[in-house]
Amino acid sequence: MSTNTPPPKLGLTTPRQAVVSVLSGAIVAGLLILGFEAAGSFPPVVPWSVPVLLAGLAIATAVYSRALPKRIEEKRLAPQEGLAALAIGKSMIMTGALFAGAHIVYVMRYLSQLDAPLPSARVFQGGATIIAALLLAGAGALLERACVIRGDDDEGDDHPNGAHAEPV
Repeated sequence: MSTNTPPPKLGLTTPRQAVVSVLSGAIVAGLLILGFEAAGSFPPVVPWSVPVLLAGLAIATAVYSRALPKRIEEKRLAPQEGLAALAIGKSMIMTGALFAGAHIVYVMRYLSQLDAPLPSARVFQGGATIIAALLLAGAGALLERACVIRGDDDEGDDHPNGAHAEPV
């Protein structure tokens, strides 16, 4: 490795990374459903606790992301907490995208059988999980953007609007 290359910087999650996460979840769910069908079985119905837990995490993350900029401004945020908040935001985006992709395949598989009781439960509860997973990803994006430091002393840098994604 050359000594002239700058160290990699920690940046915001890109849309490409989120799409890869959605597609990964869809592929894994598709393979799991095929495995259940090959075994002559059905996948379990998603319990209501999954979308409730995802929505609860999304709400908690959104509340924390609203309080974070004020703490950064007042210099009451430890560097470790800033880095942890950024990592949590990134993981929430990826987890929400993964769950959404997986449950889209799960719901689409049983959408045509909506008249039967168990497939309709799979569709409704899977749909609620998709919504909660998207809320989780959105809350993760809010938290990630709350970690961005906007400064006037960075005017000469290549960062748009004087912002960069380095935790405090």
